[in-house]
Amino acid sequence: MISKQNRVRILGGVYTKFQKSLPKSIREVTFEVFKEALKDAGIQKEDIDGLYVTPPGLAGPPSFMHACELIEYLGLSTKTLSMIECGGCTSAIAMRAAAEDILSGRINTACVIALDWRAADIPEDFEYFLKYAVLMQTCLYGVYDAPYGIGAPIPYYAMSAQRYMYEFNVPYEKIANVAVVLRKHAERNPLAEYRTSITVEDVKSSRELSPPLRLLDCSPFSSGAGCIIFGKDDGKKDGVYITGCGEFHHSSHFINSAESITRFISVRKAAQQAYELSGKKPQELDVAEIYGVFTATELMILEGLGLAEEGKAWVGFEDGSWTYGGKTVVDPSGGRLSLGHPAAVTPLAEMVEVYGHLSEKWGERNVKNAKTGLVHAEHGMLNGGIVFILERD
Repeated sequence: MISKQNRVRILGGVYTKFQKSLPKSIREVTFEVFKEALKDAGIQKEDIDGLYVTPPGLAGPPSFMHACELIEYLGLSTKTLSMIECGGCTSAIAMRAAAEDILSGRINTACVIALDWRAADIPEDFEYFLKYAVLMQTCLYGVYDAPYGIGAPIPYYAMSAQRYMYEFNVPYEKIANVAVVLRKHAERNPLAEYRTSITVEDVKSSRELSPPLRLLDCSPFSSGAGCIIFGKDDGKKDGVYITGCGEFHHSSHFINSAESITRFISVRKAAQQAYELSGKKPQELDVAEIYGVFTATELMILEGLGLAEEGKAWVGFEDGSWTYGGKTVVDPSGGRLSLGHPAAVTPLAEMVEVYGHLSEKWGERNVKNAKTGLVHAEHGMLNGGIVFILERD
């Protein structure tokens, strides 16, 4: 178990610019992030003795024996090899598995590679595409909801947003402001997919998708990749370490129809475990990257993490608490709304982002004097989740 007494050092990490499609082949992009992560960590590929990968696309190409193909392409020989998939938590669980293999003593250095390719083109064989789309729909939403042809999960999150606004009397303008603040963060980040400044009025006037959610309330379908490398605790000062990890998965599939859809048990329980193991409190966080794929969801997660009272997270986006100069800088990357959202890569990119601020690698956009950070990931509509605590020694 990752804890203050059993911590893992982050040696290096990178993520690509997020965009609609990959600029090169899956193999080429994988090799590039792998090479750059090795350089950032200051090690050679021969030092890697554990490789953990995600499928090449959660809604993309077939992934049978993808990990085996990659280990050959990268020219690695390792003690362990895994490909892991669990919806939006995919790369988070891969990182947790890698870290715990290090703690067990099985390996010394682990490499986690995440890639998500979201092809926009419908293949020429439309019949094959249709069969594959139906299968994916059923896997995502289950046998009862899938026949309704939901496609993107926006209606689920829209119901959650409606309920949140009703329960806590939160005006839509307060929710829309989340997108505005995160876009300001993205303006600083050259890797972000969307960097053009927006206003609350821009969000309100963007195309309505499912009330109350509009286009700018939602994260995009993105492609991208990332790589992070973990090592043993070497006791070095100025190192960045994972000092706490919590995880919880509810018994529901995509939406928890029997309980609250504004208070997510997976967020609360995972965060509680992570805080207890690290010995940290929410008030001590300098920076946090959270898996808020919609504006209202961002607020609910912040409340579940203990960073704000229920129904009050929007205040932090108005009074400056969640931005540079505030008490906790939330999603300095631009978040899922503006950085982009290749789901299999998102948790790993969050980890690299927070690691970068704690190790002061981002230059002018560094969160100044950041020593403690949080990374949150989820699957389904927050049916399951993981929380990591990072600290600079």
